Amino acid sequence: MTETTTPQTPSPTAPSNTRQVTVGKPETPQSVFVGMALDMSWRLAAVVLIPIVGGFEIDSHVGTTPLLTVIGFLVAIAGVFAVMRQTVKAANAAAAKNAPAAKVVSPASSQETGEEKRS
Repeated sequence: MTETTTPQTPSPTAPSNTRQVTVGKPETPQSVFVGMALDMSWRLAAVVLIPIVGGFEIDSHVGTTPLLTVIGFLVAIAGVFAVMRQTVKAANAAAAKNAPAAKVVSPASSQETGEEKRS
């Protein structure tokens, strides 16, 4: 005889036997910064070297010596701006995630409190 077993899914009311385990140390702002800096440095190296070296190599084979190298340089400049923009966005997102909630004060509300203090 062959027995078949069906996997049982835990009921929502039953206690779960699983627990979350954090491996390693919690992320500090310094570790986030170092990780982003290392990530950005590798990306910048690739974005700069690949188009310029590629343009130079293709120029040497085709015989259009400065043209594709200059085009590769321009592509590298555009790539640097793209990498910097992405890194700044990621840094702002990480800072917003780790920062405590800030109280936003509008100019109108600050004028009202100033008038209330004078009264």
